[in-house]
Amino acid sequence: MVRKREFIKFSAFLAFTGIMPLNAFAKQKNIFINLIKKSGFENNTSFMAVDLRSNKFIGRHNEKLRLPIASVTKMVTASYYLTHINQFRRFKTELLIDGVIKDKVLYGDLYLKGYGDPTLKTDDLLFFTDAVKKLGLTKVDGDLFYDNSYLPDINYINRNQLPQYAYNPGIGAINLNENRILFEWQRLEKAKYKTSLIAPGLKNNVQVSNIIIDLENEKGPVYNYKLNKYKFEEKWSVNRRILGKKGSRWLPVRESSYYTTEVLRQLFNERGVKIANTKRKKAPNKSKILCTHFSDNSEKILQNALKYSKNMVTESFGLLASRTISPALYDLDQSAILMTRWFRKIIGKQNSLFLNHSGLSEGSFSTAEDFRKFLMKDKVQKSLLPVLKLISIYTSKGKVNSIGNITVRGKSGTMHYIRGLAGYVCKEDIPVMAFAIFSADLDKRKENSSNNFERPKGSKSWLSRAIIQERQIIRKLIDKV
Repeated sequence: MVRKREFIKFSAFLAFTGIMPLNAFAKQKNIFINLIKKSGFENNTSFMAVDLRSNKFIGRHNEKLRLPIASVTKMVTASYYLTHINQFRRFKTELLIDGVIKDKVLYGDLYLKGYGDPTLKTDDLLFFTDAVKKLGLTKVDGDLFYDNSYLPDINYINRNQLPQYAYNPGIGAINLNENRILFEWQRLEKAKYKTSLIAPGLKNNVQVSNIIIDLENEKGPVYNYKLNKYKFEEKWSVNRRILGKKGSRWLPVRESSYYTTEVLRQLFNERGVKIANTKRKKAPNKSKILCTHFSDNSEKILQNALKYSKNMVTESFGLLASRTISPALYDLDQSAILMTRWFRKIIGKQNSLFLNHSGLSEGSFSTAEDFRKFLMKDKVQKSLLPVLKLISIYTSKGKVNSIGNITVRGKSGTMHYIRGLAGYVCKEDIPVMAFAIFSADLDKRKENSSNNFERPKGSKSWLSRAIIQERQIIRKLIDKV
């Protein structure tokens, strides 16, 4: 088991780890250097590409430079998961019953037990309410408990992000709506608004009592947030000056298991099955499974998560993979180090570090050299190719998905002043090249960060230049097929 003390030592050791020189291939004239220089990223880009048919380098630049790679990390997580867990597995969530039914009353308790399904939605909870209604119940004399013992409860992917970012929620054994809640507002008259926080579905919109919002934030950050972990209370305060006449946005939920179970309790009450309280407790062995909800197969979910770069979903996959290695998994730090060790072992290098499974951290980093080694592994290609999305190719006539029988499959990643793209150039769906392009300017990121603004100064134009550089590199790679 990885202890937190070991994690700290491990990270400190990494800062002093040397980078082995690459002697496996003779130096070649790098036709990509001028391109990168013209982009103005000479000191901020790590790039490497290799021909998989000959194992010869096509191009490289600063390939040993350690940079954060943002959501390109999700490629590592996908392969990590598919290596440790059967790709056709489906996630399950159970409702268990413990007690005796008499005169339409359950004298006992219900238990919602989760196993990490990251795709459960509000409407899916009706599966459980329907099962209870079929029993003829109108009341549960006990409580609705949640059993989230299968995975650790995590409140943040990255605590350094602004609190309102919906892509940085909590994660656990029980999740709902990707652990987000919808904040809606409508101006009634000057300085007066009607607001709501709901867990929306196509059939139902549910409000929960433990998450509240007000518009009393007159000073400081646009959004203030407080979490009372002992009472499971989440309190938001918003500066009304940012609100227009009408609008909505997703906000993250930190206590995902409580949130999900409280929504389920409200749905029970709305459907005539009265339950007084939501509480936490491990389901006793004597309890019986009333019904089980299954997700789509995990390969399909993972493909969707990579296509739309879903942080919370990918983090769930990483945690589940780590649990196969360490059943007593206790937090995200431990899980990330387990994935880091796996990555280092298969590439035979010590230069990369992952602090989570989604890439939502500037503290995580890799090199183009490390990633080239990773992408060249047969088992990595086998696991990744079915779940990677098509990367658009830009031509003089616009963007296309293919040029003849040539396509590009990969994963991009973006944070402020951080950009990455890695993957494969394929010919007739067979990978013939592997590449990694990582760019970052951490000095500018630090200089222009602000707790008050969601887009730091200059980050948009910097990103545009980084993406143009990627597109030009990809075109040059395709020309060499």
